[in-house]
Amino acid sequence: MAVGTISTSILTDIANAIRFKAGVATLYKPREMAAAVSALDGTDAGNYQGQPYMTLESGVLPESVFSDIADAIREQNGLSTLYQPREMAAAILALEWDVGLKPRAVLTSLGTLEFNYVDGRHCYSGGVPVNAWEIDPAGYSSASARPYDSIKLQVKKVVIHSSWPQVGMRKADYLFNAFQSMTEVSGFENMSGISSAAQMFTSCPSLETIYATSFSNSGLSGSLMFNGCSRLVGGTDGFVPSTTSGASVCKLGTGGVLTDPNADQRTWFWAHYYADGEGVLTASPTPDPTRELVASGRICAIGKYVGLGFTPWDGVTGPTHRQHLTHVTFAADMATFSYLNLIYLFYSCTNLASVSGLDNLSGVRSMRFTFASCAFTEIDFRGFDPSKLTDLTYTFSGCNKLTTIYADSTWALPSSGLTGSQCFYSCSTSLVGGNGTVWSSSNTGYSYMRIDRAGQAGYLTTA
Repeated sequence: MAVGTISTSILTDIANAIRFKAGVATLYKPREMAAAVSALDGTDAGNYQGQPYMTLESGVLPESVFSDIADAIREQNGLSTLYQPREMAAAILALEWDVGLKPRAVLTSLGTLEFNYVDGRHCYSGGVPVNAWEIDPAGYSSASARPYDSIKLQVKKVVIHSSWPQVGMRKADYLFNAFQSMTEVSGFENMSGISSAAQMFTSCPSLETIYATSFSNSGLSGSLMFNGCSRLVGGTDGFVPSTTSGASVCKLGTGGVLTDPNADQRTWFWAHYYADGEGVLTASPTPDPTRELVASGRICAIGKYVGLGFTPWDGVTGPTHRQHLTHVTFAADMATFSYLNLIYLFYSCTNLASVSGLDNLSGVRSMRFTFASCAFTEIDFRGFDPSKLTDLTYTFSGCNKLTTIYADSTWALPSSGLTGSQCFYSCSTSLVGGNGTVWSSSNTGYSYMRIDRAGQAGYLTTA
């Protein structure tokens, strides 16, 4: 910002504006003014003393003096306005603050929406306040009734501050409804005491975690509380809510969607989806910089996903649609995971023609619907340890192009604890085991996920 020659009166006006808003008689040097503007919080000390214009003096001020003052003004008012020096005093005088003890939702510069009950507009989760809204303790009858509804797509995280229980809010219906970019909620223990939570998290497709150190859902109702939360995973056993899940799953422990930050059992791997149609599953969050990336995201290793919506190839239309996935690779570093669920991972990827790296996996439990309706003609399980499998339900259903499933001669399913109805539902007679057993619609259960040999019919082939 080139400023040229500046009248001394402009600096006096800026300083007087600061003194007026702070209620002080402090004399400021030009380089101290930006910090003084940043420190304004609506508190008036009641000792304002304006200063008269000084005799015109000459000197050199660095351009940064005024750019810093302008930055401080924008920090306070949340605007993007560009200010000339002569406009700064008026902009300071126009500053307003939200003061007093109120229940607020405060949007921070980090994209966090913090709910607190403190004296003044403050945030305690990092960043600086950008905007704030007073919250009605009685709650809201619809999402559009929320005062912050217009910024719902900007929210990346929600924090419930420890002061919030003082509000006494009982009705939390629609509170976070359609926060489509929100990945995390923390401090949910401070929502304890709510009795109604209908559609509280409906249409939050990016939400992965709700942290709470404690929570009781006794007396809580919440129809469709988690409808559309396809990525939300509980921290105890990887529970994922269904579209109809209500308040009964809003809990810590087995079968709950909440996560104790001090006892989080989840681990995560990454899926990188490239423009050439390959999806790479890896422990690394960093995609290959030499390749054109379409989409990337993390997947919970123990997640018990209940349908589509959690992978980078789940787009409704466009390049992220699952029909564009043609090849899948499990990277070598996937061997670091000792517990893996592959539920719905490639479901309905109707052009997925090849899968490699299954020998890098260990500790795989559920493969429910993993490859349902895929297009590959053969798949290689050699090197894959099946001893921990618990669920093969519909694993290859609809794979009507499948001809060969390779496995080690030592392949053996667990003797107990394994389910898998319709593992080979709607395959075709193209699928033939190594000893000539041809797929039959009468034999579609998981028991046929075994080596085809004399005295043991199955659909697997040894090399």
